Amino acid sequence: QLLFATGRIHRAGGVDDGNTAMDWMPQEKERGITITAAAPTTYWKDHRINVIDTPGHVDFGGDVTRAMRAVDGCIILTCGVEGAMPQTETVVRQALKEKVRPVLFINKVDRLINELQVTPEDMQERFMAQITKVNTLISQFAPAEHRKDWRVSVADGTVAFGSAYHNWGITVPYMAKSGISFTDIFEYCHNEQQKELAKKAPVHEVLLDMSVDKLPSPLVAQQYRIPNIWNGDLESEAGTAMLSCDANGPLSPIITNTWSAPHAGEAAVGRIYPVTKTQGQPVWALGAAQAERW
Repeated sequence: QLLFATGRIHRAGGVDDGNTAMDWMPQEKERGITITAAAPTTYWKDHRINVIDTPGHVDFGGDVTRAMRAVDGCIILTCGVEGAMPQTETVVRQALKEKVRPVLFINKVDRLINELQVTPEDMQERFMAQITKVNTLISQFAPAEHRKDWRVSVADGTVAFGSAYHNWGITVPYMAKSGISFTDIFEYCHNEQQKELAKKAPVHEVLLDMSVDKLPSPLVAQQYRIPNIWNGDLESEAGTAMLSCDANGPLSPIITNTWSAPHAGEAAVGRIYPVTKTQGQPVWALGAAQAERW
């Protein structure tokens, strides 16, 4: 939905239909789960956003860890009905260990209203339990200097609620912007008007606004992330270039995945830090016996 709404693909797919954009492998489509990380790019309000959709299953934890090395922020996705799964907590700890700032999206709120028939008070209690659990993890595993300012909060817009299936979402800042209240959301859901709600509070707009406003830009994040993921001399040419995101610095990619391509041999994907190299020039990988073609 994020890619469709921003014009990157021409049709919004679904897990149930087996035609999602980021679960592209035949086995992923068949099983309805993410097995390997996918990394599309989209644009929102003059910002370029590079998305990595990582697996959540415990068997694919390596993909999650590698992806965390390449991102500066993440959206924690939990279920409004069942709460955060144990593996979700594991992945959150991994993100915080890699100094990746989180925000929270509580999904399937429509099921709370229509299936479980919860009261507003009961729904608030459920939400607060999930928010408290995430903030407890942040207090324990986030970098010491960010254990307070990284805490997620409904009031400051770092917690969103909604239904990815029905394509609507909401945050407190978006409520102020759109005039929609939780009372309105209950009425839309009870009256089977979620399509109308999706037009007034589209989930892609809520989540992309939250990402742009609340997650750090590379200029901010590299100050504390580079010392965490790179063991080299921070005062060297490469170190200072990565810390400052200097576009004229030496090529410094971090590889997050490798595979065997039918026509190219061994191929790799990763995040590229300041780059002056052009296509076709030789590059050296740490520990490699020879240079490879860029």
